[in-house]
Amino acid sequence: MKMKIIILQISFLGLLMFGNSTFAQDSNYKLITKELTKEQKTLLQKEREVMKANREAFKATLTKEQLAILKDKTISRNEVRQRLMKTFTKTQKELVKNQQVRLRKTRESFRKTLTREQRKMLKERIDKIRKAKDRGELKNGPREKKSNGKKARPKRN
Repeated sequence: MKMKIIILQISFLGLLMFGNSTFAQDSNYKLITKELTKEQKTLLQKEREVMKANREAFKATLTKEQLAILKDKTISRNEVRQRLMKTFTKTQKELVKNQQVRLRKTRESFRKTLTREQRKMLKERIDKIRKAKDRGELKNGPREKKSNGKKARPKRN
């Protein structure tokens, strides 16, 4: 149960961090942010700005070859990621690693600020999103049920 709550919170944080660009309807994002305290909103805004700055710093380090890989529309996202990772310098790898660590810390600090009511509200909203009919298919097709009745996660490439 605790793992489920953590996953829900991480999902919510992801939705908040990238809400402006990913929500088709801005009203959903505003509904969620109305439930947050000023401190929580400030924390998320500051982290969003830091992430933007880190992303720009990382983009500035990309070589022509790496940019060509990014612009290639004939390959999948996973393949783009794999090819890029092979070409990263030590500095680029450190930038990526530092960003991942910072994101984990942000998620953890945000989780600590949530009240019971906020967690309940987030869980309800995320469950509603998951039950929506227009969510589309998973990457590797629908999940298959295991023999014990639980859904099996598709293997990553």
